[in-house]
Amino acid sequence: MMLEVCENNRIAYFWLTCEEKANEELQNILQDIYKEWKQKGYKVCTFVSGGGDLVDLTKELLIHNKQVLAKKAVKEAEQVIHSDYTMAER
Repeated sequence: MMLEVCENNRIAYFWLTCEEKANEELQNILQDIYKEWKQKGYKVCTFVSGGGDLVDLTKELLIHNKQVLAKKAVKEAEQVIHSDYTMAER
């Protein structure tokens, strides 16, 4: 487990492995630790490692993001063309 504290935003980030997430004893201890951080005025955010392949999932995410940006660019270009066409008709 790793703890990262962001003082500016008052957030305590807990990073757990899959094994740590499955450990019931550790989870009970963490509940008390989470309460302590919340009492100090921090938000608690817990990240758990996944079971997927990081490289493959990252590639898929990047491809998806490029597709979203490309669709947005096409839509904006279409709006400009439509606007220019409408102005030319006047």
